[in-house]
Amino acid sequence: MRKRKVSEELIEQATAFNETEDTEILEARKMFKELKTKFDETIKEEKQKVIEAGGLKIIGTERHESRRIDNQLRGRSGRQGDNGESRFYIGLDDDLMKIFGGDMITNVYETLGADENIPIEAKMISNAVERAQKRVEGRNFSIRKNVLQYDDVMNVQREIIYKQRKEVLDGQNIKENIISMINSTAEEIVHLYLADGEHANKEALMQEVRNIFDVDISSVIKNGSKSAIINRIKEEALKIYENKEKEIGEEQMRELERVVMLKVVDQKWMDHIDSMDELKNGIGLRAYGQKNPVDQYRIEGFDMFDEMVANIKLDVVKLMLHIEKRGEVEREQTIEITKAAQENLNNINFESSEAPAEIQTEKSAPVVKSGPDVGRNDPCPCGSGKKYKNCCGK
Repeated sequence: MRKRKVSEELIEQATAFNETEDTEILEARKMFKELKTKFDETIKEEKQKVIEAGGLKIIGTERHESRRIDNQLRGRSGRQGDNGESRFYIGLDDDLMKIFGGDMITNVYETLGADENIPIEAKMISNAVERAQKRVEGRNFSIRKNVLQYDDVMNVQREIIYKQRKEVLDGQNIKENIISMINSTAEEIVHLYLADGEHANKEALMQEVRNIFDVDISSVIKNGSKSAIINRIKEEALKIYENKEKEIGEEQMRELERVVMLKVVDQKWMDHIDSMDELKNGIGLRAYGQKNPVDQYRIEGFDMFDEMVANIKLDVVKLMLHIEKRGEVEREQTIEITKAAQENLNNINFESSEAPAEIQTEKSAPVVKSGPDVGRNDPCPCGSGKKYKNCCGK
């Protein structure tokens, strides 16, 4: 039909059985039936010869680890009810026989002095090979099942991250998300540093709040409760955020929020993937402690995911509250062109292929090392006690 320039679409419709009144499709189906009848007659004699010879003969030179593969090969010899036969050969040094215990059978044959061409047709051997296949299939199934269980953990986390990224990429307004991050980060930090009551580290809390929110809480931290400190951080941080939005502009602020969110999420997610790979590589050792490695991977994986989410919020809040608008930035000149070189450049006719043979530029003086001649691993001469490469040599 292709030789007759029939289109692929019509060829596909020619073998279909759906009802249609399209004249082109009906003509294509008629052509297909005529050609099939013609070629059935042509190969009729050859087909009869194949049937009389016994049909298709499948010869397997080994037994596969999976019985399904062997059965597929056997099925080829009797496809659609045709005659056929299959026969498999296996050697004592094949991998499957080694799993079963081929070395023992080899020793028996050598002891008896049997000819190596004698076929092994005992039913016991065939059953033993099938049992070996079952064991291998069970092992492979367990491996695939474990891989799937590990992947399920990552898929749940991946869906959460990709959903958030899609919202950002679709241009949705994420201001409410940023404000929610500011509030939740304030609560988490205060509860972290003031969790021990009398042993609360108030100085560290003040420094951390200053670094993240650019807020001074020295006036409220001495006599204030946790809720008062949290409310003060939220109020001051939101004021700073609103002021920055007025300074930068609402439209630019929305775009800036998306850029910062994508940058932080992508970086933290890539680091998290590497950490999860490292966890998976060593989690199998938990089995020695009578613990299910998959369960431990799931538990620790979600703990690491929660930590990643907290770090995302922390970095986004810190970046958004410390952003400053700067004036127009001019590109600095990085090379000085001498007067002579400038004159030569002015004389170049860029419309033609002619140019001065040489352009003279001032040669800079060679750099001369003024410091002491110290090896990279020698003690630093400044007296710090560190190696030179880790101190002044940096």
